[in-house]
Amino acid sequence: MRTATRDRCPTPAALLGLALLALLALPAFAATASARPGGAGKGTQPNILVVMTDDMAQTDLQFMPTVRRKLAQKGTKFTNAIDSFPLCCPARATFISGQYPHNHGVIGNFAPYGWYGMKSRGNTLPAWLDDAGYRTAAIGKWLNGYGALDAHGEVPKGFDTWRGLLDVSAYDYFNFVMNKDGKLRSWGDEEFARKLVEFAEIEVDDEPDTLATIFAELGRLFGPPPYDYWGSERPRDYSPDVTGKVTTRLVRAERHSRKPFFIWWSPASPHREDVSTTLMGRPGPDPRAPFRYRDESEELTLPRGPSFNNQGTGPIPENMEAATPLDQADIGQLELDYQGRAGSMMAVDDRVADMIKTLRETHQLKNTVIMFLSDNGWLQGEHRIPGDKFLPYDESLKVPLIIRGPGIPRGEKVTGQVSNVDFAPTLLDLADARAGRAVDGLSLVPTMDDPASAPERALGIEAPAPLFAGAIPVNAWDRPYEGVRTDRYTFVEYTESGDRQLFDRESDPHELHNLAGDPAYAAVEARLAELTAELSACAGRECSRIKP
Repeated sequence: MRTATRDRCPTPAALLGLALLALLALPAFAATASARPGGAGKGTQPNILVVMTDDMAQTDLQFMPTVRRKLAQKGTKFTNAIDSFPLCCPARATFISGQYPHNHGVIGNFAPYGWYGMKSRGNTLPAWLDDAGYRTAAIGKWLNGYGALDAHGEVPKGFDTWRGLLDVSAYDYFNFVMNKDGKLRSWGDEEFARKLVEFAEIEVDDEPDTLATIFAELGRLFGPPPYDYWGSERPRDYSPDVTGKVTTRLVRAERHSRKPFFIWWSPASPHREDVSTTLMGRPGPDPRAPFRYRDESEELTLPRGPSFNNQGTGPIPENMEAATPLDQADIGQLELDYQGRAGSMMAVDDRVADMIKTLRETHQLKNTVIMFLSDNGWLQGEHRIPGDKFLPYDESLKVPLIIRGPGIPRGEKVTGQVSNVDFAPTLLDLADARAGRAVDGLSLVPTMDDPASAPERALGIEAPAPLFAGAIPVNAWDRPYEGVRTDRYTFVEYTESGDRQLFDRESDPHELHNLAGDPAYAAVEARLAELTAELSACAGRECSRIKP
């Protein structure tokens, strides 16, 4: 078996992705985006294309040669971008608000949090860009719980074009339902897909769920176990390809518009397929690769670095004792999942290649900013975690972030740490638009222009609530915490037990030696605890002024 490296020429058949800028790097960033080329050559605001993957580890970029060559090499890559709360819905809420979770209110995926728990749901990035003159569109996954209250009628404020996938069908790669400006369309087995949407109502149920109630609802909809049917599996219904092609058509349609566009494509890749796998027991890789990449992805071998299946040394927090050693069955499934994840990212890379081609053909490429990122990272065997995010380890916290566009330096890397609270302010700066709420982050435009000028900041990391609020004994390590990350240290206190973790990433990049309670680090630990208290209560500009 060979290791996970590959390189492909982008095929003309590949569809979607990100709009790039074949422009030579312009001198320096102006104070605002108004000095940059914009639209399709009309006006001063650039088009913006965002490609947000789901649960993508930073290392997954190895499966995406187009993203590496056409975005990273022709734009700016951030190697130390972190997620303030590495969980789907809180991270996406931060992206559209520029705020830490303790300010936007989404501190979990499910009721009473999720999409319907967000404060001021209409006061978000797409609405701000819409107010600034942009034509706005979203395709793919939105925030967790979307559609569970109103599958037909709900189109989030600020979008001119809406192609949102309904939970929890959004995670099934072959059977899903899309809200198309208020009208529903299904792919795959329509009955199976709509049952997935109905099952999502448990996400907004006020009653606390238990495993018994979850499986009872599953049985009501899909029949009693054991299950032997998990919907249809037709190549033409592969979700990342479907949503990618929809996005490509929208980008092409904008070629004659006199307004700039903001288009956000959010494919499911490489998120697990959840219901059909975790609950209904479908065997094989989770997620599934597209048929065209199954042979190639099945040759890949799961990496096993120093932290793989390793609990580390020093005090072990109470919640991490639940992460017991992985056995061969665990590791075998992790490898299958690694292969499926890789194949799903190859599909996204195809769509990116096609999107770049479309932008070039329609003469929009030179005036388009492309942001490529993930909502959060992913642990796959590190620290004994058999596939998860949530936890404050770097594999979970760190996300890929690449920006290409007019005036953005080509082939540059920013190594200083930045946070997802910075992503919305950056897009607003590029668009010459204003936020409708007090954002907690900073624009990264000056940092891209001069990486050495990046402000020295302490960044908050927080999980104010456990992953599951009900009596569900899974992912027992996903317990609440608050902490801080500096350029050198990661500090966390688990709020239920009071247990702490302190890692010196300079000497311990794999975060295997917990220094909490070590007398030699007493002063460092005390200072980081102070910073944690400040960051967990900060709001607006004060958040970005907290220094290590």
